[in-house]
Amino acid sequence: MSTSGVRGESLWIGGARSYPPGPQSAPVNIRIRAGVIEAVGGNVEAQGLPRLDAGGLTAIAGLVDVHVHFRDPGLEHIEGWDMGSLGALHGGVTSVVEVQNNPPLSTTRRALEERLEHVSKRARVDYGCLANLVEASLPELAAMAPLTPAYKCFLGGSTGLGGVLDDELLARLFEGAAKAGRMVVAHCEDEAILQRDKLRLVDANPNATVALHHLARSTEAEVESVRKAIEFVERYGTWLHVYHVSSAEAAAQIRRARTRGLPVWSSTGPHFLLLSCEWAEKLGNLLKVNPSIKTPSDSLGLCAALTAGDVDSIGTDHAPHPLEYKRRPYGKSPSGMPSVDLLWPLTFELALRGWLDPQVALDTVTWRAAQSFHLPRKGRLARGYDGDVVLFDPEQRFTVRANELPSRSKWSAYDGWELHGKPQVVVRRGTVAWRDGAAQVAAGGRALDLEPPRPRRG
Repeated sequence: MSTSGVRGESLWIGGARSYPPGPQSAPVNIRIRAGVIEAVGGNVEAQGLPRLDAGGLTAIAGLVDVHVHFRDPGLEHIEGWDMGSLGALHGGVTSVVEVQNNPPLSTTRRALEERLEHVSKRARVDYGCLANLVEASLPELAAMAPLTPAYKCFLGGSTGLGGVLDDELLARLFEGAAKAGRMVVAHCEDEAILQRDKLRLVDANPNATVALHHLARSTEAEVESVRKAIEFVERYGTWLHVYHVSSAEAAAQIRRARTRGLPVWSSTGPHFLLLSCEWAEKLGNLLKVNPSIKTPSDSLGLCAALTAGDVDSIGTDHAPHPLEYKRRPYGKSPSGMPSVDLLWPLTFELALRGWLDPQVALDTVTWRAAQSFHLPRKGRLARGYDGDVVLFDPEQRFTVRANELPSRSKWSAYDGWELHGKPQVVVRRGTVAWRDGAAQVAAGGRALDLEPPRPRRG
């Protein structure tokens, strides 16, 4: 891993604590030179670099959120990279993988280049932008491959994009991605099952509420779609990342595929771990996301899957909507919730509850998240990695106030929750980007380093 060139600023961070805390947790110093970590340890000296006294705060690597929707370009008034990346810093996130599910879609190299140029002027964090995997993008997949971590495919329809009903087209999409050498990132819900259950449970019931959502977008739909995607992985050699795994059964299916040596990765979301369908009455349409939030046993099963390594990472699927949109009747309310601005406190909560081992909790939002997208240089406090650091006080409590969070949506499913681990300082490649509750940068994010495409022949 080369550390040549200037990737950022130089900084020495002194007097931090390590995480998870050990029985004799000695202070840790971190030396970042030109944006890259040069040394980490108790005796690491500043060597004349600018100094930041951590004052006993705990240091972790900057988080990697593998799944966000910032709706920009096109719907900046709903979120935008300015506010979305501000929220990321608030949550301890220094790198994001972003999905554009509103026009203009990234279906050509030119469109993707224009999007990356747009983002480069607005992002406060480092970024990777997924290209869209639809029929129109098939001729351009190879041209887009060097610029994107992966191609996003909606097997089941969700906000902004319809699902794929045609298995022959789906096969061509997976084959095209394999030949271009990039991973498919899949929203796995079977479109035929979704349409059947919507007709049966929602359209036929004028009084339907979000209490039906986990039935209208069922475990059956997810499991069948994951099965089909894995079948295409076997057939074409495509690499696959399953987004927002919501059921224990789907996680088990992914485990079996990995056991067979198939190139399958996956992520879930904090809402699938900390919430359940039993919250429907309390939260109403704020609970409405796709795939649906399922049962308490699914939440526990997903925690077990993260612990076992069957599911790799936690990504927020940050998908803001104005509150007035969410307050529409269930059938017309859009799916999605914001949460990039709380990623580390929510993940830390899983550790405090004992649902995840502290090291596992950290890894799922740092190096395991980076590995699941094959992102070098991100997710570790180690020599040669980017100088992304989060400092927090594990003992300090705070109450979530939705109207104080950076997202333009100004609502949160976690409003009123008491959490710990609020980031106090966030360093992005040696630059102090967040401190004392405020951004210290207006932009400065850069495109994530990507592994070269690996085209498959035949």
